[in-house]
Amino acid sequence: MNQSANDWNRVQHAVVHDLRLAYGHLWENVATYLGLFLVEDLAATWSHSQVLRADAFNNLSGIFSTSLLMTGLYIASKTRDDDLWGAPIAATEQEHVGPRTQQSRFRFETLYTLTAGLVMVIIAADIIYKASRTLILHPSYHLQPNTAGIAALISSGVLLLLWRSNHRWAQRLQNTALTAAAQDTYTDALTSLVTVLTILGVGWLHWTWIDGLASLLLGIYILYTGIQIFRNCSLKLVDYFDPKLEQQYCQTIGQLPQVQRIIFLKAYYDGNLVMVSVTIAVDPQMTAATIYQLTQTMNTLMAQKYGVAETALMVMPGTETTTE
Repeated sequence: MNQSANDWNRVQHAVVHDLRLAYGHLWENVATYLGLFLVEDLAATWSHSQVLRADAFNNLSGIFSTSLLMTGLYIASKTRDDDLWGAPIAATEQEHVGPRTQQSRFRFETLYTLTAGLVMVIIAADIIYKASRTLILHPSYHLQPNTAGIAALISSGVLLLLWRSNHRWAQRLQNTALTAAAQDTYTDALTSLVTVLTILGVGWLHWTWIDGLASLLLGIYILYTGIQIFRNCSLKLVDYFDPKLEQQYCQTIGQLPQVQRIIFLKAYYDGNLVMVSVTIAVDPQMTAATIYQLTQTMNTLMAQKYGVAETALMVMPGTETTTE
């Protein structure tokens, strides 16, 4: 029992440490988005550019979506509290938060990442709507392309650097919130780049149609990205797991000499953690000490080979002789 508690404490400490690193990194996103919003909004006023002001408010929406991700990470990383988002926690859990409560916290990261994906879908729908109106109505433009173009180009360059940083940290920490932030930052960088092309096309070449067409294509791309984030998080929350990977788990566990056959196996996500529940048939004469040792061996094997955080084992009596 003490060994299981120690194993969980080790996993919890590592995950919470990574969640707090991710949370701290997202402050960089908030500061960057706020700075770019102020720069583009001022430049839009000076250059009389509506498309640049739209890009500025798109960056302002990035602060909102990043705040959602940070909220999920903050709740997921808490280890000492007397409630779970306002719901009471048992007194025994308050003194030493165990797997049951902490795993529930980890799912808040997925929940808020899903909400951020939904925000991206709403923003994309607004972009598509406005782009369609532009293509239909053909509005006139009066802007100073130099000031507006430089501001949008700065925004695009800074956001590409931020995307690179988010992407690197997301891979390092294997964090879904940072992955969503990286995708959001990438689409915002593309938005600013499209804004640059639109300003050049409208201000210098007088191609008024390019604004609507570029915005429409960009809106479709953002819509696709937001739907993918929403879909992946939804599947995690309903405990969907790749059946091919589950089959690999079955093959690995089935190769242990004490395992006669696998009766049931289910894998699922708690935040970024992969958890596995498995029921196996073993020799009915197997002692409790041997079963305990098998549990530890299985946990170590699954963690080392697949990165599984915890393998919950249930045993049932099989035949007297071990079979393939």
